[in-house]
Amino acid sequence: MRSRGLWMCVGSSVLFGLMAFATKRAAGVWTGPQVALARFVGSVLCVAAIVAVRRRMPPLDNWRPVVLRGVFGGFAVLLYFLYIEHLGVGLATLLNFTSPVFTALLSRLFLGERLRKQTLAGLVVALTGVTLVLLGGRGIAHPAALGWLAVGLGSAACSGVAVTAVRAARRTDTALTVFASFAGFGVLCTLGPALASPFSLPGAAMWGYLVVIVLFSVVAQLLMTSALRWVDAPTSGVIAQITVVVALVLGVALLGEPLTGLSAAGSALTIVGVVLAVYTRSSDDRPTT
Repeated sequence: MRSRGLWMCVGSSVLFGLMAFATKRAAGVWTGPQVALARFVGSVLCVAAIVAVRRRMPPLDNWRPVVLRGVFGGFAVLLYFLYIEHLGVGLATLLNFTSPVFTALLSRLFLGERLRKQTLAGLVVALTGVTLVLLGGRGIAHPAALGWLAVGLGSAACSGVAVTAVRAARRTDTALTVFASFAGFGVLCTLGPALASPFSLPGAAMWGYLVVIVLFSVVAQLLMTSALRWVDAPTSGVIAQITVVVALVLGVALLGEPLTGLSAAGSALTIVGVVLAVYTRSSDDRPTT
């Protein structure tokens, strides 16, 4: 069963990477917030379908962490999609997947979990890698783009808060309850920014991207959750770095995103730093995209 779980982790990571690529393509027609809203509306419909089949609402026992997961998870996706729209999908995914480091730090502050030296070392290594990527020129063509870098890091920080909340919520509430909060509050978080710009009617290609984004994100989440029954969370967190590789490769190969030698080295170093931090954790540090 462990081998089955490992393959489920791999499948989840690949789907998240493909979702990020589809988001970049869709952002050429709609804004990032509009694409994010479409993703959350699709997720709400999936939750509604599950509830209809089961004929009962998911229970809610401890509302505080469930609400925190929904709010911060919604903002994490909003900022992530904004960053993908304005800069590269590779760098956006790379920054978003530094969230396990934020989770480790926040878990120490709010859940009283032990913060090991390896976690701090992983933080230093990951941030050094991101710095090298920026110095290598990936997506940073003008100093104004540094503002979007802050957006990317903000997405990772919000994701860290959301995952910390998930870990607290799962002590009392079901996975469906937590996912429903993520979907519902995600709609609320993205609705205003999405309506700030006019929508254009999606063509066939745009509908295809939206379907991929919704289905791939939902299936990836379900695969990840199911796999954790047989695979320890640190191992799944390391496998999750496949998402970064998929997004980087697709961004360079199909979108023409630049990849210098220094950027490639920085990307690898960032992944090493995240792996170092994740491997010291005993709970789920996966990002929430």
